[in-house]
Amino acid sequence: MRFYTLEFVLCFTALFFLWWLLPQRMRPYLLALANLLFAAALGGKALAALVCITLLGYLFGRLQAQAHAPVTGRAVLGVGIAALLTPLALYKYLPVLAGHFAWAAPFSQLLAPLGISFYTFKSIAYLVGVQRDPCAMVASPVDYFAYIGFFPQLPMGPIQRPQPFFAALHTLPRHLDATLAVHSATRLLWAVFLKKCLADPFQSHLDALVHPSRYYPLAMLWAFAAYCLYLYFDFASYSHLAIGMGELLGLPCSENFKSPYFARSLSEFWRRWHISLSSLLRDWIYIPLGGSRNGTAVLILSTMATFILSGVWHGATDGFLLWGALHGIWLLIGRTTKPAREAFWARTPALAQGPVRSLLGWGFTLLLVFTGWFFFYAGTLSRAMEMLGQFQLPAALRLQYIKDSMVQIGFTLPVLLRMGLFTLLAALVDWQSRESGFGPWNAKLSTLPRLALCYLCLFAVIFFGASGSLPGIYFAF
Repeated sequence: MRFYTLEFVLCFTALFFLWWLLPQRMRPYLLALANLLFAAALGGKALAALVCITLLGYLFGRLQAQAHAPVTGRAVLGVGIAALLTPLALYKYLPVLAGHFAWAAPFSQLLAPLGISFYTFKSIAYLVGVQRDPCAMVASPVDYFAYIGFFPQLPMGPIQRPQPFFAALHTLPRHLDATLAVHSATRLLWAVFLKKCLADPFQSHLDALVHPSRYYPLAMLWAFAAYCLYLYFDFASYSHLAIGMGELLGLPCSENFKSPYFARSLSEFWRRWHISLSSLLRDWIYIPLGGSRNGTAVLILSTMATFILSGVWHGATDGFLLWGALHGIWLLIGRTTKPAREAFWARTPALAQGPVRSLLGWGFTLLLVFTGWFFFYAGTLSRAMEMLGQFQLPAALRLQYIKDSMVQIGFTLPVLLRMGLFTLLAALVDWQSRESGFGPWNAKLSTLPRLALCYLCLFAVIFFGASGSLPGIYFAF
């Protein structure tokens, strides 16, 4: 069952009314049942994987809490994490090994259950929390499954930390707060707008990347620009949708995106992009390996390990590994050159205090991010080299050639005007909410701007939104 369908809207509406009619003690049971039904709608394999991961996490959490010695608790934590990661690793990497080893050949078509990465990471976050504080163990398996299988976050996250969720689950108000409902509805409309009017339409213009030999080389550049926008709008829309649905049930989640395409440095980009995953990788890999406070060698090891593992998590191919490694290398170069850059701006205060520094930082950051997205899209280094081999601009870029290259991938004048206006609206909202994120910015909106935004989103979705619902890009991870 996909979120952006009438079937899902009707099911969630029924759940919403039943949720606020039931007494508080019954709501965890209702949520657990909804999680089961949603997972079942994704297929039997998805349901079985979710139940198994849930049981493993719950049992190891109890074992940890009952461990009397710290050494025993750490041992249980290590075994629990290994047990939770094993199914994820098998699903992700057996198909890759099938191309190299005969014994793995039967697994060449193995497909991972939808969302397994996200609820595996939530399970690990729970075990880590119990290791730090045994009182964080959840006695009720129903409450635990309500968290692990929370259906708005099941397919694509965000990877919510356990304690804020359990705290909200056990302190739910008797009645829905009207102000929160308005804020949540605004966020949901914004999510639908991003998906239907930007993400899905941009995805329909990517064929030049799939079959580059059929298109002008310049058409590949336009298609790649569309991919970079699609990637952001698609994932941001699902995050907003998950957070908005949680808020309507009185279960808030922290922001997962804070205008990452307006970042002025690569480190700032990673503080704004997929915040839930970035913070977990920082807490689980970067800081335990030593972080930035134990010398240069440790800093290099911590940074590269964090980003290489991030790349490997996204895909078991050399393209994803290179994508992660490039980000690690660029961040290390940025740290190394920071004193020289700061000294340069100190000598040119007129430039440093004006918009030049910000514009240069923003432009260079986007260049690095988009370069990384190229290998992210290609998936393998051989595919990336093949695409680059197709990209050879003519000696003279005539206006007619530029126009034809756009028309080839469907960027006609009406499409450019419509998509340009929608992208401009999204950029404006991103710019306004860049400091605090969409939620706090949304909460400060007065009535008239809120109505204008809601009506614009509704009008755009009804008259210009893409029909159907395409799967989200992060479904693959």
